[in-house]
Amino acid sequence: MIDPSQTRPKSGAPTITASVHSVGCSGLRTIAIRGFRLSSGEGADVSGFDLGPSPDEHLLGALGASLSQAFMNVACIQGLSVDRFDLDIEATADESGIAEVRSAVWIESDLPFDAFDGIEERVLAAWSLTNWMTVPILIEVSVRPIDPRRRAGDDWVI
Repeated sequence: MIDPSQTRPKSGAPTITASVHSVGCSGLRTIAIRGFRLSSGEGADVSGFDLGPSPDEHLLGALGASLSQAFMNVACIQGLSVDRFDLDIEATADESGIAEVRSAVWIESDLPFDAFDGIEERVLAAWSLTNWMTVPILIEVSVRPIDPRRRAGDDWVI
């Protein structure tokens, strides 16, 4: 058993929390974060009912969201105009677990490609999860001109 007094952050340190409720051996979990609810499941191959993304898929999605935020923070701090930002992320695993994380980034901007030279290194240096990751993070960035048909923003799906 873990002694809670040994795991509490230093006074004044920011914390984040989540609660997880599991339903028997169904593989179904409900995750609550600040009043938001997510479902997590497992496929039939691990005796679940595939009722939601697996915990590993949620983690990968969270890494992608965090990495995306780090990109936008760096771009904004450096005054780089970004009209649209898309990121795909994938992980490969071997017998010991996650071996590598790769992401492809597409940036739509009215700036030339070279305005974004070296942004990958600046993002990894600024990313709050860099020190937490122990596997290689590979990032491929592509910059493309702004598509004027998307200016209305009606292609966003939430």
